[in-house]
Amino acid sequence: MSRAQLAPGHAREYETIYILRPNLDKDQANDVATRIADAIKGTEGMLTEAEFWGQRRLAYPIERHHRGTYVYIKYLGRGETVSEIERQLRLVDTVIRYQTVQLAANVPLEGREAGEDVTIDYELEYQPDEPELTRERELGLDTPPPERRRRDDRDRDAKADEGKDGDEAKADASEGDEKAEAPKAEKAEEAKAEETKSEESGGES
Repeated sequence: MSRAQLAPGHAREYETIYILRPNLDKDQANDVATRIADAIKGTEGMLTEAEFWGQRRLAYPIERHHRGTYVYIKYLGRGETVSEIERQLRLVDTVIRYQTVQLAANVPLEGREAGEDVTIDYELEYQPDEPELTRERELGLDTPPPERRRRDDRDRDAKADEGKDGDEAKADASEGDEKAEAPKAEKAEEAKAEETKSEESGGES
């Protein structure tokens, strides 16, 4: 039986993972989920499972984002179901990537119930995305070249040396003043001693 043919009362089983922009609000996430649910229902498909995987780091930047919000759905349908889902995902700019994989063919619908109570609880906690990957950042133009960095380091070291030299000069000047005052103090002591000696000699006579 070819891929294009399905037995009566049977469908194919698919899973689709789509990635939303990081830090989008709950209303935007719900809008995408509603579009998908309507696409499945409108093509006589059946949504059987939906999971919110939360925000994860991307393997590589997508549209200058390093993180994305992942959502997983599993459903039964036909080729037109997948086509309509992917068309809806392309129409919204909050979706940055999606992938659909067929899990099984000719799955009997009898005994299967649509997941009418299948809902996605978008607990969108704020997680900062990494800095935007601008063209300059991608090419490494946002960092100064090595020669400029070396020049900046030399200027910074020179300023530090100037401050150090100034402190040393102040310390040397202070030490020089202390040395200059020392002889004066010694002479004053000697003069005072001579004066005391003279007074003692005069008293004896």
